[in-house]
Amino acid sequence: MTRHKWPRSMTGYLRVELKGDNLTQWLNRAMNAEIQLKNIRWEDEKRLRFTLAVQDFYRMVPLVRRTGIHMRIVGKKGLPFWLHKIERRKFFMAGIVLFLAMLFVMTSIVWRVDVEGNETIPDEQILKLAKQEGVYVGQVKYRLPDTESVQYRLSRNLPNVSWVGFRLEGTRAIITVVEKKRVDPTEQNDDRGPVNFIAKRDAMVYDMRVERGRPMVGVSDMVRKGQVLISGYYGNPDEKGSLRLVGAKGKVLGIMWYDSEVVIPLTQKRKVFTGERHVSTHLYIGSRVLRLSFWWNPVPFERYETMQEFHAVRVRNWRLPIGWVNEKRMEMKWVRRTLTREEAVRLGMERARADLLARLGQEGRVLEEKVLHERLDNGKVYLKIHFNAVENIAVPQPILQGE
Repeated sequence: MTRHKWPRSMTGYLRVELKGDNLTQWLNRAMNAEIQLKNIRWEDEKRLRFTLAVQDFYRMVPLVRRTGIHMRIVGKKGLPFWLHKIERRKFFMAGIVLFLAMLFVMTSIVWRVDVEGNETIPDEQILKLAKQEGVYVGQVKYRLPDTESVQYRLSRNLPNVSWVGFRLEGTRAIITVVEKKRVDPTEQNDDRGPVNFIAKRDAMVYDMRVERGRPMVGVSDMVRKGQVLISGYYGNPDEKGSLRLVGAKGKVLGIMWYDSEVVIPLTQKRKVFTGERHVSTHLYIGSRVLRLSFWWNPVPFERYETMQEFHAVRVRNWRLPIGWVNEKRMEMKWVRRTLTREEAVRLGMERARADLLARLGQEGRVLEEKVLHERLDNGKVYLKIHFNAVENIAVPQPILQGE
């Protein structure tokens, strides 16, 4: 709505049709009386339409009556007429008010409590403790304890977790737990009992770190899958009664051999932001964003990514389920880049190395890498890469009674 129409919308205006003779003479009289007529349009020689403000309409009526011209109101616009319609439709408006009230009530209650991140601690245990702290389905959101309090109390009552997070997303409360680090599978587990360490696959021993037990192999030895690397018995097996069951503990690093095959297209496609952006602001109620057609300007970009920032209306410490959201749309485009053969080979080796390190784990590292085969076909580079890598090859094997 343009700025000059805003006052007319507030005070109200009418669309009037006049029918009769001497309409030109009447128009001159109206102008002399300083009656502001807008959007004047001749329907024919004896019929005229125009708009005017409500206050000017009452000044116009005596002029019309003196000339004998027939007058008809064909439209009413503005706030006074809208309020009059509302007054005539009380039940309809009462329904809208009731709907908004119900929406407010429904969005002010916690309808779900979810637990995420737990592996060994049951959901029921966490939900029971959360309920004791005031976090449960049916709780009014403004009566929830503050985030720091919930996190502190749950952490204190859950000794097996290292961190607890709590947040609200709409009508859903989410409790995130991070359990304490599990015992490394290569370390002694009292519940499992004493163990030997055996090789998980064929390898050559690169390094040994024995903390408990008797080493059965040495550095540079070739070992087979399933071979005992560290015995859980300590002592001299040749001396009767000298063996003691202590359980093995330690790590054995072995050199492993891996072959990886990767395919790298010479034409690479990547996403680039142009720096142009379009920002718009909308109202939201609950989880629904209201994009009003007369307010929202279409995005001038063909391709873009959207970021949203929600701002809730607060009354003291109450966070109402209404507010506004700033939507930032950033223009992006896809850019094609053609690699040389050498660049494709280098990229392929980097990807293969990263994939291998993710498989090797914390102790793993690459000692040597070599391209066994390289082929260019149909715009793609095919690589076969050989790796010498180090990783922990020891896995526990329980010692059975009487063994």
